[in-house]
Amino acid sequence: MKNPSIAYVWLAILTIAVGYSLFKPSTSGSASATTADGKRIVFVNSDSLLTNYQFYKDAQKEFENKGYRLQVDLGQKERALQAELQAIQQRAEAMTQAQLQAADMTLKKKGAELQQYSQQKQAELGQEQAKKNEELYNNIREYIAKVNKENKYEFVLGYSKVGGGILFADASVDVTQKLVDGLNKEYAAKKGDK
Repeated sequence: MKNPSIAYVWLAILTIAVGYSLFKPSTSGSASATTADGKRIVFVNSDSLLTNYQFYKDAQKEFENKGYRLQVDLGQKERALQAELQAIQQRAEAMTQAQLQAADMTLKKKGAELQQYSQQKQAELGQEQAKKNEELYNNIREYIAKVNKENKYEFVLGYSKVGGGILFADASVDVTQKLVDGLNKEYAAKKGDK
C-alpha cells in the first residue's frame, strides 16, 4: 500500500469516521475544550492515527505482501507464456502453416486468459482492501461509540496536514493518543482471541 492514493483513502475514511462521531470527554482530566455556546470540541490527528494504529499497520503489511505475491504469480505465468512463444519461434521453420496458426491462436487464447486472470486477481485484492477499509472505519466508529458513553464531547474533528479542512488545531484539545491507545488495546485483545 505504498500507493499514495490508497493512503489518502485511509485518511479520508479516518477523517469521516472520527469527524462524524460523537466522542465525549472523560472526567479523568483528558482534553476538554469549550467553544462558543459551550460546545465541546476536540480533534484527532488522522495522520498520527494511521501511523500508530496497529490494525492499519497490519493491514498495510498484509496488502503489500498480497500485492507482491500477486506480482510474483503473474510474473511466473507471463514468463511461462514467453517461454512457450520462444519455443514455437524456434520450431517455426519445421512447422506447417496450419500448425503455426494453431500455435498462434493457442498463445493468443492463453494471453487473453492471463490478462483476465490478472484483472480478476486485482479486482479480488481491491475488494479485500475495501472490506478492510470498512473494517477500519467500523473499528473506529465502534470504539468512539463505546467511549462516547463515558464522555461528552459534542464534536470530534479529524485533522490532517495534507488535504484536511482544519487549518489549525490547538494541541491542548488533541485526543489522538487516547484514541490510538484505546484502539490498539482493543485490537490486541481481538487479535489475541483469534
